Amino acid sequence: MSATIKGAAAELGTERIRKLLVQYAVPAVIAMTAASLYNMVDSIFIGHGVGSDGIAAVNIYVPLLMVFQGMGLMIGIGCSVVASIHLSQSKIRTARLNVTQAMVFVTAVTLLLSSAILLFPDRTAVLLGASEHLLPLVKDYLLWFTPALVFQMWTAVGLFVIRLDGAPKLAMWCSVCLLYTSDA
Repeated sequence: MSATIKGAAAELGTERIRKLLVQYAVPAVIAMTAASLYNMVDSIFIGHGVGSDGIAAVNIYVPLLMVFQGMGLMIGIGCSVVASIHLSQSKIRTARLNVTQAMVFVTAVTLLLSSAILLFPDRTAVLLGASEHLLPLVKDYLLWFTPALVFQMWTAVGLFVIRLDGAPKLAMWCSVCLLYTSDA
């Protein structure tokens, strides 16, 4: 967290709720809308490029992505709430420690689970519901996207920290740019 954290914390303590709601909610809604559009367009390209088997393979892997995304969001939200409480009490060092702990925890858990997935890709694909016909496609998707899960988790936590630092528009632009550069 930057040195501007005191300014951001002071703003959160003195600014009107309506202004803060607009300042923080509008960029978050724009980022979520961009994510939805990205997923829709990505599915269209997969459908046209690979066909129905490609969409089926992606949709078999998506629940795993959602579990990781949910875990990252949970930890990011919890981290930002606890850190903001510490910041309101002028405990900047403790707030920074909370952010560090959150990042170390998501890194360790994600690397552990990702390693298991990569060591047993066939078993993981079958557990997710892949048929014998779709197994090669699901396995291919699994082997390419699982290593990126740690970055997804860092992003989930990091975007909350950026918002906590008083930069909700920066968090929005980071979300949008990450979405649209991930396939490049």
